[in-house]
Amino acid sequence: MGRKRKYIVLSDEALNILRETIISEMKEEVMSEISSSLKSFVSDFVGSILDFPLTVRQTAQLTGRSVENIYKMCQRGTIPYTKRGGQLHINLKDISSRLILTHEGD
Repeated sequence: MGRKRKYIVLSDEALNILRETIISEMKEEVMSEISSSLKSFVSDFVGSILDFPLTVRQTAQLTGRSVENIYKMCQRGTIPYTKRGGQLHINLKDISSRLILTHEGD
């Protein structure tokens, strides 16, 4: 003999609450997946931007300092730099927020 199936009868209000709960949980899961993917993309993108070489003049303009001051900071080792074709290049990632926001050492 077959088993009798039992059914649960839900009110429209209970169905709506259940639907909203499921949709909310699905949204959270999707947003979490998107967030993880975006974090990776943004991290790679920002990393490539921060590895961008600037000239001394560009660094001075960005930080609000004089070109002479940037040269002095490079000579003192305050700012790491590379030299290409006789010109100093400073990576954007090596310019600290302190250097941009303040004028200490001017």
